[in-house]
Amino acid sequence: MDLTLFISFGVLIGCAIGLSWFAGSDAPFVPTKMENIRKILKLANVGRGRKFYELGSGDGRVVIEAAKLEADAVGIEQSLIRVIYSRYTASRLKLKNAKFYHGNIFSKDYTDADVIYIYLLNKGVGRLEEKLKKELKKGSVVITQTYHFPNWKPYQSQGDFWLYRQ
Repeated sequence: MDLTLFISFGVLIGCAIGLSWFAGSDAPFVPTKMENIRKILKLANVGRGRKFYELGSGDGRVVIEAAKLEADAVGIEQSLIRVIYSRYTASRLKLKNAKFYHGNIFSKDYTDADVIYIYLLNKGVGRLEEKLKKELKKGSVVITQTYHFPNWKPYQSQGDFWLYRQ
């Protein structure tokens, strides 16, 4: 194989992986700081017997922390490369209760959720507000970070994190 063709193919693959990592129109990939994650999850009573979702799960860090607290933790992510990375991380940590799915967060049903975590831009958060109000069972908690629901009033806030109860 010609060296130029080989290098071109490598650059093309690298670009495809890079674009996949940064895929997503409702939020750029901005990881949540680790020191805040466990604190806010405990505040929302994430733990054994609870169904936890992160909508736009990025590199999986929040889902993994929820799984470490023994919740049934699910991440839904638009970027396939981040889903693969998250699955690898959960597997390496032997967290069988951490699952990651590639897909559209707006087409999933969340009626079984106890806690939902969202770190999206205003547009994405706004699109989810009415959907979650309709689907979530009584007592479910939604955590938003930085960008919050325009009409739903939080029952508690902690810095950039707001907690809402259905």
